[in-house]
Amino acid sequence: MAGDAFPFKPMGAAQLRALAHPLRLELLEALQVEGPATASQLGRRLGESSGATSYHLRALHKAGMVEEAERRNGRERWWQRVPERLMVPNSVPPDASDTERVELQAAHAQIESILVERDESGLHRWMDIRYELPLEWQDSQWIGNSKLWATAAEARRFVLAVLEAAEPLRQPPQEKDSERLELHFTFRVLPQEHPR
Repeated sequence: MAGDAFPFKPMGAAQLRALAHPLRLELLEALQVEGPATASQLGRRLGESSGATSYHLRALHKAGMVEEAERRNGRERWWQRVPERLMVPNSVPPDASDTERVELQAAHAQIESILVERDESGLHRWMDIRYELPLEWQDSQWIGNSKLWATAAEARRFVLAVLEAAEPLRQPPQEKDSERLELHFTFRVLPQEHPR
């Protein structure tokens, strides 16, 4: 990782607004993990109707977040994530109009609400099984927090380092006998004061 180069492309306002829906987040994750799929396949996988998944895939397509994949048969439309690594921006541009500012803040709030709810679900699933896990898995978990002090550039490098370390683990194992298990990963770096 060279300097402060960010390996993710920030999302634009249209993408951010399109993403502020729980099913759309799930669709993007399913396409990331499992590769190209049809609306029907995604509907079965996510317990949704193919009409709902088709509607939301079209919205993601309009926002430039998914694209049509090579057709595997002549009747169904296949979808895949765009190859760019997109990142939800945490900021609102200072030159944003009042209307755009309100829309972006609402989209941020919706996305963050979905993510925090997932964190809570992941925490509760872990609490339900933690003492039933083999000792090596009990000892592999970590939950905690810490105060850090950093400049904006140092915080950015820290976030990038953690995201880069997590990247190779974001694909499920291909082998059925793999020892890799699904983990819930949550990560927050949140400024707690204004600059002086």
